[in-house]
Amino acid sequence: MSDRPLGPLGIDPLAFSASLFGLLFLFVLYLLLPRGVRVQYFGAYPKRYAWSARTRGRGRKKGDQSVYGGSSIGSTRPPSRPNTQRTPATSIPSGNDPSNHPMDFNQEDIVVSAAMQQLRDPGVLIVAHGSRGKPKTVRLVLTENAITWRTEMRKKSVGGSKELKLGKLHQVPLSHIMYVDIGKQTTALRRVENAAVSEALCFSLLTKEGSLDLEANSPRERDALVQCFSLVLDEVHAQNWRDIYRGPSSDMPSSFDEGDGGFGG
Repeated sequence: MSDRPLGPLGIDPLAFSASLFGLLFLFVLYLLLPRGVRVQYFGAYPKRYAWSARTRGRGRKKGDQSVYGGSSIGSTRPPSRPNTQRTPATSIPSGNDPSNHPMDFNQEDIVVSAAMQQLRDPGVLIVAHGSRGKPKTVRLVLTENAITWRTEMRKKSVGGSKELKLGKLHQVPLSHIMYVDIGKQTTALRRVENAAVSEALCFSLLTKEGSLDLEANSPRERDALVQCFSLVLDEVHAQNWRDIYRGPSSDMPSSFDEGDGGFGG
């Protein structure tokens, strides 16, 4: 052993410093590992929605009222109706204008409010992906206790006009939705056929039955819809839902698969 002086606790300062640098080096190597490896072998969190740190208190401004209007999800109190005339649904801004990015908090609230209103009535037309078959356009509707969807197709009739053909109505209780995942995290969205689909348009609702894999019309619409469902889950789940689900999204079956209770009908 050398005659180097020891620290107050009998620790060799040089050995202690070398140990710290070694641990730091291992941590840097861990950060450089692919995200999938960290999730599978080290229990790291998958990539999640960037706005998920916001609390459920944001947007609740009047007692038991739900975020951005309507009654609180799961509340027994009926929604207030100050005006019997139905307000026309506001479309979600597409965000194709570069001047709209990045949007400030006030503008963001307006976009999310419009998305929430459109989700409730008349619903949002969005592309749904399954792990097999072709993507289909569905109308996604948020009700008080569930989300519903059905396919919508326009086919030419004998007279030449296009008739709207509606598919079978499906629904998932809001309490069964475990997580909102952004990007192409699931098997259905990672198919080779979807390679040309931008990740900025995609998100998934992870449920107890499987995943609802969706493609929005624009990145802004995707972000607004994800924020809407995040706010809804804040009201539905007593626990912090962002800490409940940690399983890999790619292992979940798609609820939109034909013949499995998804698109069929």
